[in-house]
Amino acid sequence: MTSVDKDLRRACLPRPVACLAGAAALVLCGCVYETAPSPSTSSSTRSGGGSAEALLTERQQAFQIDHDAYASLGYQIDWRGFPVVARGRRISFLDVYPDIVVAQESGATVSILEANTGALRNSSQVASPLTRFVGNFRDENRLIVSSDTEAYVIDIETGSVVERQEFSRVVSTRPVFFANQKIYGTAIGHVYSHYMNPPVDAWAYDLGSPIDADPVLVGSTVVAVSRRGDIAMLDGASGTLMARTSIYGGCEADPVAGDGVVFFASLDQSIYAIDLGGRQVWRVRTEQPLRVTPTHHAGVLYVPSADQGLRALDAGTGAQLWNQEQVQGRVVAVRNGRLVTWDGTTAATIDPANGDVIASTGLTDVAMLTPDQFVDGNLYAASNGGIVAKFQPRD
Repeated sequence: MTSVDKDLRRACLPRPVACLAGAAALVLCGCVYETAPSPSTSSSTRSGGGSAEALLTERQQAFQIDHDAYASLGYQIDWRGFPVVARGRRISFLDVYPDIVVAQESGATVSILEANTGALRNSSQVASPLTRFVGNFRDENRLIVSSDTEAYVIDIETGSVVERQEFSRVVSTRPVFFANQKIYGTAIGHVYSHYMNPPVDAWAYDLGSPIDADPVLVGSTVVAVSRRGDIAMLDGASGTLMARTSIYGGCEADPVAGDGVVFFASLDQSIYAIDLGGRQVWRVRTEQPLRVTPTHHAGVLYVPSADQGLRALDAGTGAQLWNQEQVQGRVVAVRNGRLVTWDGTTAATIDPANGDVIASTGLTDVAMLTPDQFVDGNLYAASNGGIVAKFQPRD
């Protein structure tokens, strides 16, 4: 049986869904036939006046898989899975692991799918749909879902919220996890650490202006940049300042860890490499502000830019190796030795030696592309309508 056949024949139901009392009903769906939709039999579930079956069919029809398009990128379909997504909502966060896929929708519902089949393991609405979330991470058998004011600890096996941990500050970035601590940037400019156990404040460091870009962990060092362009290198365990420096503008793109350096794509029309001692290793100026997070791989930094398209820079020196003006997207994976890029509507494969475009294809129904491992891993796509599809490397 081919992987496409498996997708067409697989039919499975989710475990019971845990929801907050009084929350609006959601669409509850597991894996289903692609050719003849056969959703969960709970026809009493309603959202916006439509039955679960009707809403599932609507979602399926809105996300048609173009097999040739994915084949041109080096992948083939394995399964389509259906996290719980209410009408009008979208998937905000997609986190993939070897055994599970976590899809969090914009209405505060977190679904956990089986990575090998796409079956819905469990789902929980953890807070009000108006809650602002910043990102998730996994700690063994627990999923830590962070809003801007507290963290929800979910048992991965059951989907139950087993603990809520309140913050003393309003956080504004995705956390990094280090030594029993979840570490965030905050709206008032603090790099803020909160222990997992016991759930109390660990330390905080003031950078002086709001932090919008996600901090990055380099070994045991936490690196953060403020909206004003101040940069701090902090000991992850204690929050002790190891080095501090600044650039001429803040970052909309997240910092990227390299080999002993951190790269900053800045709104001041520059890309910087700064070592953990706060020393500027190199700087490359651009004609326009940089807003998309670069990718570091095998000694090369791939920088999406509006003026020269995708640039490939020597990570050690900043020397430009090539630029590809036809590609605006970020490098998200490597497949068969080729770079895979994604700009939100178009995916492409590129020769890393010279930047030549090998294939380019539109994926207009896709909201996210995420690999489970950067080189020759599986590729996961989340549709605009809240469906998740897994694509395997194609022979």
